[in-house]
Amino acid sequence: MSQDSSSSPFRIEQTPEGRRFAFDVRAHKVVRQQKKAMFASFEIPCDESDRIGGDDTAPPPLAYFAASVAF
Repeated sequence: MSQDSSSSPFRIEQTPEGRRFAFDVRAHKVVRQQKKAMFASFEIPCDESDRIGGDDTAPPPLAYFAASVAF
């Protein structure tokens, strides 16, 4: 059960234990508390509030996590 990597960022890999669901995400620091992740062709920015040294220009990482649980 394999998928063409050009059509989906997700992979299903066969392992000795069974199957593994995998995908690649690249992330890097921009400035101060701002970070940017790349998932396939999607850019995901995050930042922290000014209370902890950010500029509040994007949702904080925990907001993305909470939203992912809600989805």
